[in-house]
Amino acid sequence: MNKKTLSVIFTLALTIIINANILAAPSTSDELKQTQDKKKELQSNVQDLDKQIDDVIKKIDSNKNAMNKISQDIKKTQVKLEDAEKNSKAQEDLFKQRARAMYINGTGSYLQVVLTSDNLSDFISRVDLITKVIGYDNKVVAQLKEQRQAIENQKEALNNENNKLQALKTSNEVTLSKLSKDIKEQKSLLSKTTEKEKQLVAMETETNRTYKNGSLSRGMSSSASYSQVLSMQATAYAGDGITASGTPTKRDINGYSTIAVDPRVIPLGSRVYVEGYGYAIAEDIGGAIKGNIIDVFFYSESEAQSWGRRPVKVYILN
Repeated sequence: MNKKTLSVIFTLALTIIINANILAAPSTSDELKQTQDKKKELQSNVQDLDKQIDDVIKKIDSNKNAMNKISQDIKKTQVKLEDAEKNSKAQEDLFKQRARAMYINGTGSYLQVVLTSDNLSDFISRVDLITKVIGYDNKVVAQLKEQRQAIENQKEALNNENNKLQALKTSNEVTLSKLSKDIKEQKSLLSKTTEKEKQLVAMETETNRTYKNGSLSRGMSSSASYSQVLSMQATAYAGDGITASGTPTKRDINGYSTIAVDPRVIPLGSRVYVEGYGYAIAEDIGGAIKGNIIDVFFYSESEAQSWGRRPVKVYILN
């Protein structure tokens, strides 16, 4: 084969390689642009969902506070009812004592008191006195009935309001659950899209034509008892009340205690083990509990203050 033939073959091969690169480049660039546009769309979706979740958390927190207040008001109303019952009983006893005194004095009724008058002046005086006594008794009875009815109405109104708040709590929980699921899906897609973007950038710049498996390391293998370990900051709070899940707050060192979480990180209802605290259930939320932060519950302020703020490992149980 002579030099001229070799030169022609070399020129043809070089032309084919150059043309192939020219044709391939726009394809990679277009795919990269589409991927980046998709990434921006997903980031926007995540931000929007994140804002919606913040709004729902605020509603749940406000709803929880309202339920706690109503719970206290219902207790106070019950005390008022018991006091009203005592007052009614005391007035009833007073009536009985008066009737007994009349019987002992030989007068069995108001009519007999009037009929035993000595003269007209005494008759008029006794009628006036009995009229005042009866009027007073009737007024007291009416006031007690009115007071009792007002308290009953107040208690019924509080119960109705509490039922509305319970329905709102359920609605908010359903909304939060759906939003949490949606943002999890969007973040998963965003993670995959970001990984794809890295691969396309590497291909386009030709600095790295190989790609690694996009699965994330879990840091450590899961055991039979837990599926995930999170590094978090733990604060503490105290005081009896009702959680965002509608359950009473509790601290049970031999069982499961209450903790507040960001439901985007740890879904409500999750059972966990908190390093240095023990087993717990994610039953509560709070406006300041965002991201990798949890709030553990204690019955006393001194215990909560003693806990302070500390880094902990949180194990998500199976």
